[in-house]
Amino acid sequence: MDNLKELLGKRIRELRKDKKLTQEQFAELIGIEPRNLIKIENSQTFPRVQTLEKILEVLDISPQVLFNFEHLEDVAKLRIKIIEKLEHNDDLVKLVYKMLF
Repeated sequence: MDNLKELLGKRIRELRKDKKLTQEQFAELIGIEPRNLIKIENSQTFPRVQTLEKILEVLDISPQVLFNFEHLEDVAKLRIKIIEKLEHNDDLVKLVYKMLF
């Protein structure tokens, strides 16, 4: 797994883009300079606690949502997890098949 700083930066970028906010817009909403947001999203620095609180507020999410990094993991690790789930659940295999074909 990537380091926490990298995962948090990726997750903040992902959530910001989901809300269709530019870095400039988002930085203004959370009360920091755009260059500081760029550093956070590029894993160069951690956000301050106050900034994290504003991120949660502006995005209207819980800390659990912000720190949910599982889907950002390496694709090979995700593939292994999916296969493990499928090995023990025939209904899930059928559902995935329907989704894919």
